[in-house]
Amino acid sequence: MKRALAQTLGALCLAGTLLSPAQAASPQKVVIYQAFQSLLYLPLYVAIDQGIFAKHGLAIDKVTAGSGAAAVAAVIGGNATFSLQDPMTAILANLKGASMTNVALVVNGAPVWVVVPKGSNITSIAGLAGKPIATAIPPSTSTYLLQRLLKRDKSTATLDTVQIGTELAPTMAGRAAAAAAAVYEPQLDEGLAAGDKIIYAFTKHYPGGYAFSTIDMLKATGVKDPAMVKAFVASLAEAEHLMHTNPKTPLEVAEKEFPTLPAPVLKSAVARMVSEDVYPANPTISPKAFENALALQIFIGNIKPGQVTFKDAVEPAFAK
Repeated sequence: MKRALAQTLGALCLAGTLLSPAQAASPQKVVIYQAFQSLLYLPLYVAIDQGIFAKHGLAIDKVTAGSGAAAVAAVIGGNATFSLQDPMTAILANLKGASMTNVALVVNGAPVWVVVPKGSNITSIAGLAGKPIATAIPPSTSTYLLQRLLKRDKSTATLDTVQIGTELAPTMAGRAAAAAAAVYEPQLDEGLAAGDKIIYAFTKHYPGGYAFSTIDMLKATGVKDPAMVKAFVASLAEAEHLMHTNPKTPLEVAEKEFPTLPAPVLKSAVARMVSEDVYPANPTISPKAFENALALQIFIGNIKPGQVTFKDAVEPAFAK
């Protein structure tokens, strides 16, 4: 009996020595404020649900801020380690005196689609001349992308701005408020399930990617605790890779995070965003993806040409 007990204790001690430093130590608490609870942010949820952050020694506290500006403010105020939102929100804060940087890509491409309702004979943006398009009340990237597209094409289409998430309502049967709608997921696949048709996909018009949503932090955080930042970004990298190699996993996590959405809608939406690289294969923010996002802010007038550079706004070392 004593010998068996000694062997058991010895095995337990040996197992303890084989644990990685991250596993052996208590997990480090990390607070991340997300702008919204969004299907677009699924890579973050996969990393949490699948225990990837925990494997890297991190305990994640996810908080929904309600807006990108509120998420960034939480980091600046010391209430959050990281934020997740449009990277340009952090850059605009920097122009007002903050010192934040972008470290990882979570949403790539421009995940906005223009749809027309069932029965419509419109097949292109040109067919919307003189007609209203339902789109989110600014500030919204979907609306800004649409405005720039219409200006480029010299279109006479007008905007019918509504609360984000309700863009499909004005195009529903029996209402003539809008001939089309600019939508995100899962609204896109909800509309397609009802017979809507895609006439324009912004995801297909940004070669090189589009830094749509990123992880941001104070620049000082990378200096004070680079190991923690490295572990956080490595966790996201593992989650994003998993999403592209095991299609069942992101769908299972999406069903947990969004239980009220119909399963067919979720399945189609997640598959679409994987195949169209809305969910990036890795968290690297490329100069081209950053420049594509920056160009939209310059178009809006929020940032002046030459006022912001990739070097100033992105810390690529952790993702690399």
